[in-house]
Amino acid sequence: MKGGLVSTGSGDEERAWAADKRDFVADRRDEVADERDRLADTRDRTVDDREAELDKWEGQVAARAAELGVSAEDSGATAQRTEARAGRSRARQNRDEARAKRTIAAADRDESTKRRQADAPPTRLAMVFADIAEQLYNADNFDDVLSRIAEAAVSTIAGCRMASVTLHERSGYRTAASTDPAATAVDQAQYQSHEGPCLDAVDAAMVYAQSFPDERWPTLASRPTESGVRSALSYCLAAASSGTADSGGGSLNSYGVIPYAFNDTAQEIGLILAVHASAAARAVEERSTLQSLGRDLQQALLSRDVIGQAKGILMERLEITPEDAFDLLRRSSQHLNLKLRDVARGLAETGEFRMTRTSRPADQQ
Repeated sequence: MKGGLVSTGSGDEERAWAADKRDFVADRRDEVADERDRLADTRDRTVDDREAELDKWEGQVAARAAELGVSAEDSGATAQRTEARAGRSRARQNRDEARAKRTIAAADRDESTKRRQADAPPTRLAMVFADIAEQLYNADNFDDVLSRIAEAAVSTIAGCRMASVTLHERSGYRTAASTDPAATAVDQAQYQSHEGPCLDAVDAAMVYAQSFPDERWPTLASRPTESGVRSALSYCLAAASSGTADSGGGSLNSYGVIPYAFNDTAQEIGLILAVHASAAARAVEERSTLQSLGRDLQQALLSRDVIGQAKGILMERLEITPEDAFDLLRRSSQHLNLKLRDVARGLAETGEFRMTRTSRPADQQ
C-alpha cells in the first residue's frame, strides 16, 4: 500500500521501466551527438573549400607576379602569405584530427546502441528484427537485399564494425556486398588463400575466428590484420531454393577491429540475423524469377495473339485452312531468316506478306 493505493507494479516491471527510460535517454543523447557531428563535418567542409579557393588565388597571384617580373622579395607580402598558409595548414590538420575523433566516437556510440539492443527485453529485440525483416523483404532486387544484409549486420551485431556477403558460385567465390573496402580486402585474402572463416561458413552454421592468426587457417595467417581486422564471425547463408547453376550458397561475414570482439549474445543475434537474411534473399530471388517468368509468359501470349491475327488474314485472303496459314508463316520465317512472330507482326501491321526478300505480297502473285 502506498498512500492508500495498491501498487500493481512489480519490482521487475519497475526495473524494466527504469531500463527503458535509461535507454531512451541514451538514444536521445546519441542522436544529439550525431547531429552535432554532422554540423561539425559540414562546417569543416565549408572551411576546407574556402581555404582551397584561397590557396588557388594565391597561386594565381604568384604566377602573375612571375609574369610581370616582380620578385618575391619585391612583393613585400611573401612572408605574410607564407605564415598565413602555414596557419591554414595547422588548422586543417587540427580539423582532420577532430574529424577522426568524431568518427571514432560515432563508432563507439553505435557499439553502445547495439549492446543496449542486445541487453533489451525480448520484445524490444523482436521489434528490431521485425524492422530488419521488413527492410530486407522490401529490397528491389537480389543485389539490393545482399547490401541490406551486410548493413544490418553492422547495425545489429555488437562488435561488428564492417561486414560483407560472400557468394559461392560456379566460377568460385566473390564478394557480392560490402560495407567497407577493408572487409572486401579481407574477403579477397581468404579467396586467395583458399581458406578462412568466410569459406568455411558456406558449409557451417557459424564460424568464429576470435583473433588472427588462427591455427585453422595457416596460409591465411595474419593477413586480415593488415586491413585492420582482428576477429571475424561468419554465418552460413542458404542457397536459393530455385537450384540455379550459380546458386551455391554463401556466408555473412562480420568483422571486428579488436580480438574477441563478439560475445555469446552477439553470436546468437548474428545467427538469428543470418536466418532472416537467408529467407529474405530466397524470397527476393524467387520473386525476381517469378517476375521474369511473368514477362516471358506475357511476351509469349502477345506473340500467340499476333500469330493468330496473321493466320486470320491469310485464311481470309487465300481461303485456306488454319494449318496451311501457319505453314505459310513458318516457311516465310525460314526463307526470310526472321522469327515467326516478326513475320506475323509485319503481316498484321502492314498487310504485306512475303515468301522471299524480293517477292511481291502473296495476294498480288
